[in-house]
Amino acid sequence: MTGENRVKIWRMPDLHDAEMLRGDYLRHAYPWHAHAEMCLGLVTEGAIRLRTRTGEGIARGGSFVLINAEEPHQGASVTAAGWRCRTIHVAPEVIDATARELGVPCKAGRPLFSSPTFDDPEVACDLLKLHCWSESGGTPLQCQSGLLTLIAKLLKRHARVPYSVTGGTAEPVAVRRARAYLDGSLSDKVTLDVLSIKAGLTPFRLLRAFQRAVGMTPHAYHTQCKVRVVRSLLATDAPLAEAAVAAGFADQAHMTRVFRSIMGVTPGQYRTAIVSHVGHVGPGPRRH
Repeated sequence: MTGENRVKIWRMPDLHDAEMLRGDYLRHAYPWHAHAEMCLGLVTEGAIRLRTRTGEGIARGGSFVLINAEEPHQGASVTAAGWRCRTIHVAPEVIDATARELGVPCKAGRPLFSSPTFDDPEVACDLLKLHCWSESGGTPLQCQSGLLTLIAKLLKRHARVPYSVTGGTAEPVAVRRARAYLDGSLSDKVTLDVLSIKAGLTPFRLLRAFQRAVGMTPHAYHTQCKVRVVRSLLATDAPLAEAAVAAGFADQAHMTRVFRSIMGVTPGQYRTAIVSHVGHVGPGPRRH
């Protein structure tokens, strides 16, 4: 793989509006962040080192990648050659519904999967077929059946129970207050002192409790909140400058730097891809 990062993104209305991505990544590192959706992926070439709060691994060509919804994670290329992948971001409710039908035992209503990477050639093949169908005009029945089949195999083979996001203890009230404040206050002027007052803890105690419960610092969580707002606005074809202001960024350039670090593409490239539903970012990677 040579040149710049190349990414193609499209959405599948027939797959519960799942976001599909096919990309070549060079010299890119993702900071700690989390997605509202569950990420199912396949590394088709190269290698990426992935880390979550509970595990770490290197995904090489043929490896399956699975990041639970709202699970903090980071990743970076292992070599200068980067990595090539196909991913599906699917709403966790889709996983939940299938788990209930299969009778998979869950606590708090949601299964937790082994993460972040494992080898299972059969489910890797299933994901690749589904991804190719979605890209090349597969029928809704074909794609929907493929997604349910893939989810069912993952649940039967790789789900871990019982599920508890905080290791069996409820999220502290102070952390919930802090998260709620950060969700609703996107300005860059938010301070740890103000946040600690809202949460009812000293700054040091809040910082420790937040990192332990959420898996990232308040600043990283706040940045993630801002990027999610930008994503939702870009899906409506909002102007980039307006998205930057609405998400509390200092300016459009700041938004672009932060967005690209987490999403791997610029806001403009992401908007073009999502609005067109079949858009390419860059010249487009080779088919794989």
